[in-house]
Amino acid sequence: MKTTTLLVALLALAFTTHAAKPPNIVFIMADDLGWTDLAVQGSKYYETPNIDRLAAQGTRLMSHHHCQSCQPTRAALMSGRYGARTGVYTVGGIGRFEWESRPLRPVDNVTALPLDKITIAQSLKAAGYATGMFGKWHLGEDPQHHPAAGGFDEAIVSMGKHFDFNTKPTTPSAKGTYLADFLTDKAEDFIRRHKDDPFFLYLPHFGVHSPHQAKAELTEHFTQRAGITTRLTPR
Repeated sequence: MKTTTLLVALLALAFTTHAAKPPNIVFIMADDLGWTDLAVQGSKYYETPNIDRLAAQGTRLMSHHHCQSCQPTRAALMSGRYGARTGVYTVGGIGRFEWESRPLRPVDNVTALPLDKITIAQSLKAAGYATGMFGKWHLGEDPQHHPAAGGFDEAIVSMGKHFDFNTKPTTPSAKGTYLADFLTDKAEDFIRRHKDDPFFLYLPHFGVHSPHQAKAELTEHFTQRAGITTRLTPR
């Protein structure tokens, strides 16, 4: 399924005249999650019971369009446009391509979603939805590109570290808090506060992205499960 088709389907679902009440939408993204990192996809090592349950109770898209890296994927999913349309087609600058040794120079990559691109959050907010985003945005670091300026009523951005992390805006957390737990708690709180109204929750987790860090009990569990020294960094 193409990205544009996915967004159109979500909007059509939200605006259908047959529903007595617009449905709530929870959109969870797992950054850098591999195809075989899920038990439902055949993994014999990783334990993913909650995702497996979602797969069993929902719809799995087994043939669809997506981007191969995170930044253009995010731009496409938020705007419903291909990377060529947003200008975001890779991560960071073009230096990663070593283009100097090639006959053609690629066009400069856009590292922030252009402000003239309408996001799904803006569209849903205009339709009366409460909108919230907690996690990795990666579509512009300056205030004017913060998700709060892109249609989200509430937005807390964090990426780069799983412990001792920073957030935009600055949000207090207890020392030793694991980022995935922090983001999930914020998402659950958003759902509780808006459960009686239509809401759109975007939860782009950072949990399996490098640096590979995990809570001590999980590191120990999977070390024993594998029978080998794990590459995860214990805390």
